[in-house]
Amino acid sequence: MNLKKYLKIDYLIFSFFSIWIIFNYIFVPNYLEKFLNSWVFNEWLINYKGGFVRRGFSGEILLNLSKIGLNHKYLILLIGSISLIHIVLNVFELMHSKNIFYRSFILFNPFGLFYIIQNIEFFFGRRDLFYLNFLIYLGKKEKLNFNYFIFLSTLLILNYGIYIFLIFTIYEVIKNKDEFNRKKFIYYFSFFLGPLNILLLSLFSNVTNFEKLCDSINYINRNIQLKENNCWGAPNWLNPEYEPTTKAFGEISNGFNFYNSFWNWVLLFILLIFSLYLVVEKNKKMFVGFFTRLLPYSFFFFFAQDWGRWVFLIFFIFFINNSYQKNSISLVRNDNVLYGIMTLSSIFINLPTHLFQNIKIFDIRSLNEILFTFFEFTYNLLILPYIMIRYGYDPPIYFS
Repeated sequence: MNLKKYLKIDYLIFSFFSIWIIFNYIFVPNYLEKFLNSWVFNEWLINYKGGFVRRGFSGEILLNLSKIGLNHKYLILLIGSISLIHIVLNVFELMHSKNIFYRSFILFNPFGLFYIIQNIEFFFGRRDLFYLNFLIYLGKKEKLNFNYFIFLSTLLILNYGIYIFLIFTIYEVIKNKDEFNRKKFIYYFSFFLGPLNILLLSLFSNVTNFEKLCDSINYINRNIQLKENNCWGAPNWLNPEYEPTTKAFGEISNGFNFYNSFWNWVLLFILLIFSLYLVVEKNKKMFVGFFTRLLPYSFFFFFAQDWGRWVFLIFFIFFINNSYQKNSISLVRNDNVLYGIMTLSSIFINLPTHLFQNIKIFDIRSLNEILFTFFEFTYNLLILPYIMIRYGYDPPIYFS
């Protein structure tokens, strides 16, 4: 790597705060406590002991590795770290030739890359982020190795079945690659990848024997002290008695006016659309094309209430697609004010990770409140390493 590409003030600010936020995530209140008790950690452990089921491939591997004494928590931590670092470094790489207004917009606007860092407890290790890694990988390749492409696509579907909703976007990224065969792509998608994805979302959306699945997850976690050992989180949504589909629709209808009004969400989505238009550097043809190809992905807004995740992924799918377009301009011209305003709007605009999060979407505050919040936030980040150096690491550690 040419390190000079990364020695930019906006990259350094982003990296500084990211490092300390992740540092606190790992060590507060206890070492890896937040990670081990997260929704994502148990999601990784879903396996096939209770029957073939969606998202079960990774857990099946971890179950077998645990039998030979491998500590799965560090493997999941490693994979999650590589996924996050790969995304961050490639975002830096993809926009290094842009001016600081565009770069800061991608990093710090309400839907930007810093959103994933601010909500690291929610996002770390999420397997839908693999799709961003996948699109980045495909975009960087001049030549498409079709067998390897099918192999990676199969792994993605077995681990997280949103492939079918992104198929038009994936096609757009690979269609101009050397050795891409359109007929072969349509054939494999129509008779293998597509049906596999549909089967996992329908026939195999629930586990046959939930008790066996739960017992196997508890077995994998037998040497880890958790707050809950009853298959908390993602595995519960595979229980046929849990009625996840009915529950999801009910959550969404109730969540609209839980903390933020329906019209606040509408206004937020208007700002998202405007931000997506800025991502493609006001190229109307590109905007319409990307937006149309992502329409199938809007399905998730009606099925799952963690809307912040869907918005973040849409924003960065736009960015990745735009970055790999051969006709993408190298610098943003004449619109620096718009990019600057949208970047600064993150001071007053918050994107909740889900509908029931107690965070105001529009939070207008005085300058004194903004400065106080910023310094308090920075102080809480930096005080932990000071405590550890001065007094040693003696958890649990709590901050207000």
